[in-house]
Amino acid sequence: MSSEVRVTVLLAAYNGGAYLHEAVDSVLAQTFDDFELLIVDDGSTDGSVAGLPSDRRIRVLRNEHNIGQIPSLNRGLREARGEYVARLDHDDVCLPRRLEAQVSVLDRLPRVALVGTWTDIVDTDGRLWTTVRPRIGSFNEFAADVVAGQVFLVHPSLMFRRDVVLELGGFDESLSAAEDHDLYRKLVLARQDARVVEETLLRYRRHEQQMTIANSAAVWESDARSYDAFLRELAPEAPASTLRLLLRSDARFWQEPALADGELDRFLDAAATRLELDAAGRALVGRAVTERAAATMVAGWLGDAAGGYRRQARELARFARAHGAFRPRVLGQAYPLLAATSGAGSVLGRVRALTARALRSEGVEPARRLARRFRLLRRVYTRLLDTRARDS
Repeated sequence: MSSEVRVTVLLAAYNGGAYLHEAVDSVLAQTFDDFELLIVDDGSTDGSVAGLPSDRRIRVLRNEHNIGQIPSLNRGLREARGEYVARLDHDDVCLPRRLEAQVSVLDRLPRVALVGTWTDIVDTDGRLWTTVRPRIGSFNEFAADVVAGQVFLVHPSLMFRRDVVLELGGFDESLSAAEDHDLYRKLVLARQDARVVEETLLRYRRHEQQMTIANSAAVWESDARSYDAFLRELAPEAPASTLRLLLRSDARFWQEPALADGELDRFLDAAATRLELDAAGRALVGRAVTERAAATMVAGWLGDAAGGYRRQARELARFARAHGAFRPRVLGQAYPLLAATSGAGSVLGRVRALTARALRSEGVEPARRLARRFRLLRRVYTRLLDTRARDS
């Protein structure tokens, strides 16, 4: 293999077991063949890396001891030979056209630094759990999604320009997780664009041992620190943590000091200036923020506000009326009614909480197993459970 290749597929592995072999096989079967598969073995003890097939495209770096995924990714990023870097985790599977399709986008659009794909989320047996189908068609759309915290790219589906990410400092090792969302924020601040290949090119395996499940508190704490820093960069005078709680529809938003009149407009103006957005970009960011404000208004009415609804929701409603599409605007207009009936909403919220508690009980485990087998039942189940994180 020459000293340089077009693509480095970067995989940090720690005790990958049988999943690792399936992931590696999926890379070796790609229709695009100008790549290296760079595996950073982060101190594995199960022999999975040693048992990989002999192939000239595979290169292994071994850490002397387990240092964690983010430092391992940075080591791989520094030593990658490819112009583009494609991420993959040891328990996921690439479909054959993945590299070909993403390289085509990066070659065609030099201002685009990062490309994701559509993704199927599967369980440990390979059964479809759900699908992830994001769309990003412009920098304005990417910026709006990042500001509102609504980027639904799946990290192992990403391909990016190696030099751009290195210039931004690589992945932030001060975070214990959420390095992908931190990267999106860095890219937006640097006015780097992103796109999505609207084709299913990755199967992402969902299981309890994943970092995002096993260490959910660490994920949300890391994301909170990164998000707060990003919001402060956009608008230094704005209350960053309060805005984050608003955009995350976190129940603790309602215990924060009420946003001042016009606070969200000032934030929008500052963000648009910092990101050098045109009028269309500013409007997109405004609409994205109103969608989150509307979701928070509904959550507060259902009991999150705990008596502070009228005080806290007023600025959200005003902003939604001024900048929202149809649904947020209607909710903004309905603010007086929502404020007057927040007690009834709290009752409904308690019913929902009791239902969620019942669904989590051991007595309905057979029903949960049934729900996992059918997509519609899974959707209803997760809606009833209200799986929003509240510990960030």
